[in-house]
Amino acid sequence: MPGSCQQGHYYEPSALSCLACPANASMVPSLDGFGCSCAEHSVPAGIHRCRPCNTTEVVSADGTACVPRRCQNVSGRVACRKCPADYITGRIGFGCSCTEHSVPAGIHRCRPCNTTEVVSADGTACVPRRCQNVSGRVACRKCPADYITVTQNIDGSPLKEVQCVKCARGYKAQNNICTRCESCTCTKTQIIVRGVCVPKTYVNSRAKYEENSLHPQALLDVVKHEYLCMQNDLRACHTLANECVKNFYSTDPAGPCRLWIQSNLATPKGLPHLTVESTLEDKNPGETYLERKKDSLLVVAAVFSSDGGFKFLKDIDEQDYPCRLPVQIKIGRDFYHDCIINASKLTADLNETIAPYLYADGKLVQIPVYPRKPNGYTVQRGTWLSGKFKRYFIMDNFLSTVANITNTVYLRKIERDKSSLSSLRVQISVEPSYATKSSFSEAIVMTLKVVHIMPEAGVHRGLEIWGGVLGCFLTLYAMVQWRGVVRRGGLYASVVPLLMGAVADTLYFSAWFSTLHALAAEAGTLGLTLPLSRAEERIIQAFVYTAVSLKAVKVAWFNFNQCRCDVFFLDWSEYNAPFKGAATTDRYNSWRASTLARAWSGLQTMRRVSPGYTVTLALLVLHFMSPWQSYLPSSQGYRWAVATIAWWASYITLLSTRWVADRLLGSPTAGLPKICTSVGLSLLVFEEDYYAHYVHERNDDSKDLRSMAGPLATCRVVCAPQLRIVYKQLSLSIPGLGETETRQSLLSRFLAAFFERALDGLSWVASERTVLERLMNVELNTREAGNTSTLLYDPEDNTPSCFSVTWWGEEWCLSTFDAALFGCLIIATDDPLVAALSTLITWQIMTQIRRWFGNRNQREKTEIEI
Repeated sequence: MPGSCQQGHYYEPSALSCLACPANASMVPSLDGFGCSCAEHSVPAGIHRCRPCNTTEVVSADGTACVPRRCQNVSGRVACRKCPADYITGRIGFGCSCTEHSVPAGIHRCRPCNTTEVVSADGTACVPRRCQNVSGRVACRKCPADYITVTQNIDGSPLKEVQCVKCARGYKAQNNICTRCESCTCTKTQIIVRGVCVPKTYVNSRAKYEENSLHPQALLDVVKHEYLCMQNDLRACHTLANECVKNFYSTDPAGPCRLWIQSNLATPKGLPHLTVESTLEDKNPGETYLERKKDSLLVVAAVFSSDGGFKFLKDIDEQDYPCRLPVQIKIGRDFYHDCIINASKLTADLNETIAPYLYADGKLVQIPVYPRKPNGYTVQRGTWLSGKFKRYFIMDNFLSTVANITNTVYLRKIERDKSSLSSLRVQISVEPSYATKSSFSEAIVMTLKVVHIMPEAGVHRGLEIWGGVLGCFLTLYAMVQWRGVVRRGGLYASVVPLLMGAVADTLYFSAWFSTLHALAAEAGTLGLTLPLSRAEERIIQAFVYTAVSLKAVKVAWFNFNQCRCDVFFLDWSEYNAPFKGAATTDRYNSWRASTLARAWSGLQTMRRVSPGYTVTLALLVLHFMSPWQSYLPSSQGYRWAVATIAWWASYITLLSTRWVADRLLGSPTAGLPKICTSVGLSLLVFEEDYYAHYVHERNDDSKDLRSMAGPLATCRVVCAPQLRIVYKQLSLSIPGLGETETRQSLLSRFLAAFFERALDGLSWVASERTVLERLMNVELNTREAGNTSTLLYDPEDNTPSCFSVTWWGEEWCLSTFDAALFGCLIIATDDPLVAALSTLITWQIMTQIRRWFGNRNQREKTEIEI
């Protein structure tokens, strides 16, 4: 069948089959597929056969066809018109040709022309070009742009050399033919501009172009389309709008945006709007109202082509890649897409201008556009009537003004910002960012980024209220603690970590309570729960990060204090040993002292609730809460608040279980007095210089010695001023010690004597701590008048007071630090499992460091190796 022949074959109708073109003859199948013709840059080299013309035909001028003559039948005879004497009908031939009144019926073979020749206009001969040999290379002349190439004489014979002929005045070279110029139709008062007659006064009245970003040829096109647009040419106005957008809304008074930025010019009827103008009915461009419980928007695209075409793109399935409009946006869901594509795929989008529209409830709402140039700067808006542009282009090629290089500018990123002003009203805007493609690669990156700017949910107001209330209370509590620390002999600088701990608790709990209140308000009043605003998200993050940092300082401070306490093991069976000659140092290495030392070391890092159990239970709670969390918006603040609920619910549950177990089975702190009773030693720990914790469990074998039973067995000792003086003197400088006496031994014997019968002039009294003092773990009353030392005790409480200098007494600070650290890691990683593991690792590291420093302090103060 015709058209089914293989490459190099043609269809022969007489044989009803495909035949091959002659081999080695520079012949290829013709365009119609029914014969062979010369290949490119080849000419016929011989004639295969000829056919005669009939009596009513004449041979054509090139001798290749039979042309019918004008004839008529007169009385049975055919009479044909003949040309006058001064007219010609044939052609003068050179070389072998068909016989008279015959034309070629087929080409026998072809020969290619060499590199210094061109094919003649009739395709029958190779005509040499004017060439010369320059340094071993052959250079041939090319005709200028306004010249045509001539290869034949007037009679059709080939020239000896290719000639370049300039077109006459009023003609221009087009496809190697001189065609008449449009400027010939222009009057004397007009000038030709890119093929259009434009009045000279119009061109001369335009300001001089100063921006120097347009190529001269492109600037002439701008002038032409501007003039045609002034004549109400709709397509010219659309094309001019494209040029204005492509030049990023140029502010040059002679640039492509001249008709928009100069108010003194008459606005053409077909001039498109490049900005979203506010009206009395629409004061906020890009604003629409949503139905209740509706949580999605559809952003469509209106495409303006350079020829004035216009269409809407609404079907999301029709787009080739997800970085282009249209796009479905869900309220509160930010997302980010990167698309790596080939620039050739965007060829169809060249010279297209896009206008984004919001499609809601069957209505189209214009969306303002804020374009950003390839250099990263935003478009200047000073000379425009409005700063809310509404059109941007996809891709375009710009010809450089300084070099013959074409730069490709493409749309790099589209970013949409939405502001939800109330429960049913939303406002959307678009920011397109452009970039320049490298000429070394065809791959370009396009990005679609959706970022919400949500209204405030009341977190700031909640922070003001909760921060004020908690801040006042916790700061006052910190100052009361600092007063007690100073009166006990502590440092004045301790006010810094105490205040930092109070501020940390204020920031943490005020942020949590405010976020929970906002979440409850959003879920109760709106049809859908909106995410927090970016400002609220950032302030919550700042509060949580700051709380963790400040709380870490507080934790480090009390660990430092606990690792430098003075520890004494009072051996009542040997405290009356001779001053000299007794082996006092041996008793500190006895099994009794070592047993008590190991027991005290193991209690340094005891917690009321182990973080390992809290982390495990919190993960389980979060897992069971996951179906409910799926209804929450993607907000870090809300996720942190929910994770914090899970943590504190787990901690309170475990703490309550521990309290019930202690009531039923006994507290693990009761083991320390039993150990002291078993080994016959009392424990004395100085928290500050004048404040100690005492566990009185001595062997009462002598009737002289009185027993301190009941609450006084584990009490606090507020030392009198004289006792402080003696204690400081013995602890800092002890002159004249013997070889067998140590400072630790002397201090132990001195303190044992104080508790046994008191020094001359000294006495002590027992006092019960008030309810408020026990709850806040502070001493509010002054009990240090005169030379009286005070023993403070808690009624019906078997917990040794020395646990105040261990982690057991700092449970509140440590638990809040663990909770804040877990929430901080939730915000940073958005992964509860990673946050849980990191919290456990931090807890174990702290435990090992605290235990090592505590053992080191005990070894230095008691001289006992554990």
